Amino acid sequence: MPSRLALLFTTVLACHGAVAADTPATQLLAPCAVNATPRTVEYPWMSIERWRGMHAEQVARAAKGEVDVMFLGDSITEMWSKPVWDANFGQLKAANFGIGGDHTGNLLWRLQDTAVARLRPKLVVLLIGVNNLNLCGETPEQVFAGIQAVVGRLRAQYPAARILLNGVLPAGAKSDEPVRQRIVALDTMVATLDDGQHVFFHNYGAHFIGADGSLSSANQPDFLHLSEQGYRIWAAAMRPDIERLLKQPGPGAAPPVVLAADDVRAFAAAPAGFDQVRPGVAQGRIEEFGYDSDITGTRRKANVYLPAGYMAQRRYPVLYLLHGIAGNQDEWRGYVHAQAILDNLIADGKAPPMIVVMPNGRALPDDRPPPAADTFTPGHIAGFTAFERELPEVLVPAIDKRYPTLAGGGQRAIAGLSMGGAQALNIGLGHADAFGWVGAFSAAPNLRAAAELLAERGGARPQLLYLSCGNQDGLIGGSQTLHRYLKQHGIAHVWNVDEHGHDRESWADNLYHYAQRIFR
Repeated sequence: MPSRLALLFTTVLACHGAVAADTPATQLLAPCAVNATPRTVEYPWMSIERWRGMHAEQVARAAKGEVDVMFLGDSITEMWSKPVWDANFGQLKAANFGIGGDHTGNLLWRLQDTAVARLRPKLVVLLIGVNNLNLCGETPEQVFAGIQAVVGRLRAQYPAARILLNGVLPAGAKSDEPVRQRIVALDTMVATLDDGQHVFFHNYGAHFIGADGSLSSANQPDFLHLSEQGYRIWAAAMRPDIERLLKQPGPGAAPPVVLAADDVRAFAAAPAGFDQVRPGVAQGRIEEFGYDSDITGTRRKANVYLPAGYMAQRRYPVLYLLHGIAGNQDEWRGYVHAQAILDNLIADGKAPPMIVVMPNGRALPDDRPPPAADTFTPGHIAGFTAFERELPEVLVPAIDKRYPTLAGGGQRAIAGLSMGGAQALNIGLGHADAFGWVGAFSAAPNLRAAAELLAERGGARPQLLYLSCGNQDGLIGGSQTLHRYLKQHGIAHVWNVDEHGHDRESWADNLYHYAQRIFR
């Protein structure tokens, strides 16, 4: 029976040939980079069942806690030789969360697990991306977007951790092979994610490349995966960086979470499968909407969800959903699975048919998510502040002109996650006539003072003010402060504290509850 490495070798050769054929990536496979999905492909060297089993084993390991160094990645991470691993990392409370064949979308999906999200590593060692190139046929630019999404997820999920971001190791026997050139282009982009504080990029590939640019089969038998000797080389190069980063506490560590007696759930957790496409349930559709912004001087884009059975002759209430600091208009659709949640609720009669607008909350001429090093810069934050003008002044009128919307604030709701949660509060509470329903999930610290926001409403109150956060979320303090102010002043609101961190599970669960309570 062929060894797993031999089967991997066969697959790699086949994929290198396929990718080198100049076929557009979009014709090969659905995009892998930023779509958080479990494994859906049967490989000769790993079945989907085996993949699920490995994920379950890793979840069980995460549930035990006590992980200081978290290794994340694909087969190159998974297949560490035990003697090499024990000799180099055995005393570091290290745990291996690599699974062969994974691309960035698979890793994004695995990071969503509650037990994994609750870990508090000091250091994350990340190597991912080669399968996006070889198995998904994606371009270096597409893969970079996926790696950027993973790094953003890690920054939000483990704010106290540092990230040792590995360059994708070289592949292909010779330096002029197309796969080698794609990796060089990719690593050049990935290096820009190094911010010198939280993310540290290191390209250890030079340790595997000979003077003539070739790779050695002694180190990489299939010119991709590592032999035991190859792992010794990688460990020797990487360990000093690991030890150095572990000695320095991560900057910006979140303060400890302190819970009060009323920091508890207002509702039971959503039922299993609430955020998955259900057979037999009529599905809405999402279309792209373009509008001209006099705030940015550019044409901007938003995603618009239209419910199943949508008719231009009927009028609908509108919900605006705002994303986090590293996201864009695709975050609610692709990462949180908003469409499946809404389709299921509407089909069950638990929420009314509604139009849902998912805009890009970054009102800048270049509104793409920036490199990680620029995420928290004043210029980037200014784009989110500017959007607090653009949404009510530009986007809402454009939506009302294009779609059959119901008039009045009682037919308009707003909610958001993280940075978008704070935006939702700033916009919704600051525009009494425009939004009758306001929700904030894990609101970031950019929310304005409660007294200031509520004073702007001139005494008016939303029909629903919904606040939520996870009891494992280091950003809960701002939401707690707002909740306590509202409680002290007798202002009706919902306060839902779930068992999650700053993560998708919390946001999906709260969209499920929030959507059932608006437009009623």
